[in-house]
Amino acid sequence: MKKFLKYIAAGCMVFSMTSCLDVEPQSEITDAGYWKEEGQFSSANTGLQAMFRDRTFTLFEWGEMRTNLYGGSSFSGEASSGYEFMWNNLLSQASPAISNYGGCYGLINQLNLMIAKAENTDIIKEAAKSNYLGSAYGMRAYIYFQLLRTYGDVIVVTDYTKGSDISIGNMGKAASPAAEVMAQIKKDIQASEKAYGDNYKFANGRNYWSLAATKMLKGEAYLWSGKQMGGGNADYLIAKAAYEDVKKADVALQNDFTQVFAFNNKKNKEIIYAVYYGKDEKTMWNDTFRLTLVMGSMFFKNYYEADGTSLAESAMGNMDGVMRISLNKDMWKELYRDGDTRKAGSLKDIYAKNEDGSLKYVGNIQYKFQGTLPEGYNQRQWLDDYPIYRYADCLLGLAEAKALLGEDPAAEINEVRKRAYGEEYFNAHQAEVAYPNDTDASFYANNSFVGSDANVIEAVLKERCREFLFEGKRWYDLRLMGTEYVTKYTSAQASKLLWPIDENTLGLNSQLHQTPGYEQ
Repeated sequence: MKKFLKYIAAGCMVFSMTSCLDVEPQSEITDAGYWKEEGQFSSANTGLQAMFRDRTFTLFEWGEMRTNLYGGSSFSGEASSGYEFMWNNLLSQASPAISNYGGCYGLINQLNLMIAKAENTDIIKEAAKSNYLGSAYGMRAYIYFQLLRTYGDVIVVTDYTKGSDISIGNMGKAASPAAEVMAQIKKDIQASEKAYGDNYKFANGRNYWSLAATKMLKGEAYLWSGKQMGGGNADYLIAKAAYEDVKKADVALQNDFTQVFAFNNKKNKEIIYAVYYGKDEKTMWNDTFRLTLVMGSMFFKNYYEADGTSLAESAMGNMDGVMRISLNKDMWKELYRDGDTRKAGSLKDIYAKNEDGSLKYVGNIQYKFQGTLPEGYNQRQWLDDYPIYRYADCLLGLAEAKALLGEDPAAEINEVRKRAYGEEYFNAHQAEVAYPNDTDASFYANNSFVGSDANVIEAVLKERCREFLFEGKRWYDLRLMGTEYVTKYTSAQASKLLWPIDENTLGLNSQLHQTPGYEQ
């Protein structure tokens, strides 16, 4: 990671951050004075990973916060500061929650620059060139895929701005239809695959894009194309093959669920692509994680763990933040079955005391990303790497493909469940927890979050929800499977499943039109 830190400054000098629809032209120094030696391409590649990292909080918001995993008021009293517009699905042109397409076009512009320079250079070795192009094409496809799933029709730009060229925000270009956006995504995926060839090595480590990441994206994109855009079984088969290809990489499930995210176990074999955070460099989501999802220590004296230990005296005692994003308190009792280690590995239950000294449950907080206490610090720092793709995602993506094809996803679902429950517990309780046996009517009859194995789609959605809590996938999972699942597990209206475009962005480009459902 020292190399990552060494090159971030250089890469970000090349790729100056800009707002998404007002990308400044490249300077003469950057465009003409750079790209002269292989080390500059390497530092630019690192700069792209850093720019991608700066989008990850937005990816989390788009991918999860409109679901009923969130809601209500924080039990410790912090204001939600506008985040409630997402989980209450009250988005509008005036209150879009996220503006300027999440800043994604600034990154797209720099990916376009990298592609143009790498495609037209002979000063770097072919292996390095293939790696840079495979990464840039794959990342560009990924960002356009997020925009497609979020807004539907979006502007497609494949050239970078330079010299006196007009900026993206003022060029008056209309959004491309969703079908054309998907065509560009598939084209970029193909270009990424071609550049990588059959090289499944994590050449720069698991904090950089790789062929395995491209294959994961291919699986997601073709499932979406198949289910939401009319591609059907032909696309499901391509998705299935892509997920099978991921297994060619050096990947495997961790034996212990919590070890996937442990600070001292970064870049483990389950990680396919994760964004890096490090001491004295950058904290998770640029400290937004701490300021939205971490309980403030000033409240600890009023709350307790399940055994009666004061939070101030517990292992949480060195945490401090602001809990603006409140979790749905019912998750603690409804999301996970008894024996599932993902419950304690993802959530922490919090209690207050009644007048008689007995404990009463007040809510839960996230506990998947636990941070670390570096030497010389008295408060925990959120330096956990944030996973974009991991091997469990591959297995459950394969399960999705099989379910949509009418095939049996038992092998993939049960591989994930066996890790979740532990092999001994799983083997002893297969009649209750192995797919397709998790059908307890008393647990699932009025469950707010998950459904019975009796419906294969519910079974896959359930496993993904339990596995990927806080990883920004739940909203897209529900969207993929159909409006009936979105309206069942969220407060969203069927006519407003996409996101609105903010007023400023619409004002910058007269050829843009508001997302259907949000017109004024």
